Amino acid sequence: MPLSLDRRHFMSTAAAAGLATTLPRSGRAQEPRTKMRIGIVPLISSGPIFVAQAKGFFDKVGLDVEIRYFNDGVLAMPALVAGEIDATVATLNAGLFNTVSKGAPFKLMLDRGSEKPGSGSMTIAASNDMVKAGMTAPNKMALLKGKKIAIQAPGGIDQYLLGLGVQRAGLDPRTDVEWSTGLAYPDIVKAIGAGQADAANVPVPLGFLVEKNNFGKLVFSGYDIEPNTQLGCWAVSQRFLQANKSAAVRFAMVHTHAGRVFNKAAATKDPEIIKIVSEATKVPPPLIEMAAPRWTWFNEDGMPNIDSCMAQGKFWTDPMKLVSGSVTKEQLFDLSPAVEANERLAKSNPFG
Repeated sequence: MPLSLDRRHFMSTAAAAGLATTLPRSGRAQEPRTKMRIGIVPLISSGPIFVAQAKGFFDKVGLDVEIRYFNDGVLAMPALVAGEIDATVATLNAGLFNTVSKGAPFKLMLDRGSEKPGSGSMTIAASNDMVKAGMTAPNKMALLKGKKIAIQAPGGIDQYLLGLGVQRAGLDPRTDVEWSTGLAYPDIVKAIGAGQADAANVPVPLGFLVEKNNFGKLVFSGYDIEPNTQLGCWAVSQRFLQANKSAAVRFAMVHTHAGRVFNKAAATKDPEIIKIVSEATKVPPPLIEMAAPRWTWFNEDGMPNIDSCMAQGKFWTDPMKLVSGSVTKEQLFDLSPAVEANERLAKSNPFG
């Protein structure tokens, strides 16, 4: 006698079978494939993104990532505000805090590098004359009184580290030194050699050119001024975050895991990762290898140094007086993508 199924039993069986095909082994429902537009700077510190691209990490979590390149994270923020990109690297600059104080349409959601002692990329260079005068340690930065300090732009990480250093040495960072702005890092190196700058922050490996060309000396590091300074965070559009929270979490998973790979590669001078970063940045492999392990440190739980972020906001407000309104942690952050990403990676890492 042939077997028969009534309609109700057939539908329930079919539904169960369909569910089994859409649930992975972890029991999590299949997440939709999502396009995500991101902004990055073509520097070694963008290494986790380059690693993720090369190793197919985005594809493994269903993200189709479109990348736009900017010379500085500051320049990417207008594109984020305008809705032209969904997320971008954001430095803790004065402009960011001004925007947030007025009601920004974005949140900081994820770590994007810090000045961990031994692994941070920021290097303080001084001219030969300043070195002869004794400016060889953070506690000697009072020697910069009346001197010219070259920075890329006002209110950025260069001015924060150097300004904090001179403030701790007893100077007023707003009036006791002269800030020379508007130069890219290669031009800052040249300015030191030409006697047009007495000190500057020049990240490795470009900083090595100061000594190679006998323009001056690398006298100490950014982390000697302030250990574990947060260099940047990933900022995400609130609109994207509300509509695509799952995609934001998956992006955080990719970046957190790739950051761990990047940290390990910096410590071991992994030739595969050096090749990936070199091809993406056009920096010769020997220079990248020479800079290791100082490629920029990525916190391995994806969480930024919140205290450092808030301290930078306070510095721009007072003493620099570049920010007019106060900013709270609630206004600045939504770290739920980083938290959930770290939890998911601990339970089941899709990247192996």
